[in-house]
Amino acid sequence: MKVIVDTIEQDDWVIRGWTVKFLLSDKLLHQVKLISRAEHWYEDPVVADTWIVRVRICFNSIQQYYNTFGLLPQIGDRLFNEDSGLAIQDRSIDGGLKHITFTLTT
Repeated sequence: MKVIVDTIEQDDWVIRGWTVKFLLSDKLLHQVKLISRAEHWYEDPVVADTWIVRVRICFNSIQQYYNTFGLLPQIGDRLFNEDSGLAIQDRSIDGGLKHITFTLTT
């Protein structure tokens, strides 16, 4: 089976039994593709590593927010930092698979 959209995920990105995954918005994905030297941005090790670090920081922000307030951030919340960070554009919940997917944007 072909996957139409690949999520950015790691095995340890779990909050209370729910796996947290990330997608890049079309706008953000376009920006990332422009700086990549590979045909697929995730095949460029420098670009892929940079974005995994940024998304990991976003997961840590979500996890800390949840640990403090007992709920997940909402659409529009900025995760990286207030000035130049990534914001949640959309949030999808799959109760059957226990996945929460956040779409990130600038």
